[in-house]
Amino acid sequence: MNEESEALKPEIQDKSRFKISIGKSFAVAFIIVVCLQLIGSVVNIPSFKWEYLYHITLPLSFLFGGIVAIFILLPFVKTNWKSIVDHIWKPASIGVFLLSILFYIFTLPFAEFLASMVPTSGIDFLEEFYNEVVKAFEMMLDYKIAGFITVCILAPIIEEILFRGILLRGLLQKGISPILAIILSSFLFGLAHLNPWQFMGAGLLGAVFGFVYYRTKALWICIFLHALNNSISFIMMLKFETMDENVTNPNDMISVVVCFIMAVLIGFGIYKLTKNKLTWN
Repeated sequence: MNEESEALKPEIQDKSRFKISIGKSFAVAFIIVVCLQLIGSVVNIPSFKWEYLYHITLPLSFLFGGIVAIFILLPFVKTNWKSIVDHIWKPASIGVFLLSILFYIFTLPFAEFLASMVPTSGIDFLEEFYNEVVKAFEMMLDYKIAGFITVCILAPIIEEILFRGILLRGLLQKGISPILAIILSSFLFGLAHLNPWQFMGAGLLGAVFGFVYYRTKALWICIFLHALNNSISFIMMLKFETMDENVTNPNDMISVVVCFIMAVLIGFGIYKLTKNKLTWN
């Protein structure tokens, strides 16, 4: 009788095994962008009249937009907050962590090279668009603490949870090829920045973060790498009072190629260190 009762019980879904199809991934990215932009704009409304409020609303707009996106996506992809948190603090070896940092560092020159390929002048609509992007970023020079909190702390945490901890994880658990899943999630990550310059650079770095997450399931490493990247960019912007400066010289093709080759070798090292240590489907 007990066996029959057990058989009649509905199967309990494992919330940690949520899956996202390729088609659904675009809906997930759309929800993320709409929440970050729409909620962010609403929170910033008082600052349009009283600019000093940007010191408060700038980080709050991103925080609230990210929180809304997360809590819309949790039921949408049929998971819960606990399953996401479990991957944030997943343990990883110090060797993999250090190699991940080197992987990011040696990929950065190629990311900046890709971003530099998109023209910023000579084409009227692109030049106007670029000037608006520059204006938006350089506004943070007037709100340094709020800008630092937003760009260097909140953005890495929230974006990694959304794009790696939910989007990429769901694709991998669906059984989609890891290469395709990483490319698609990084493409959508770049697209979510809503400008072609960050699309190129952020897209490639998103692939770096995605690969590290795929091999480790340790979201905290991705958050650290993302925060490191944003902090370097923010410090450069504060130092030169513009976002036009690069960390490396994108025109030095020898350095770009050598660094890219090193990044590939380091990525292979991460792969070997984590080989056969985890499964996704």
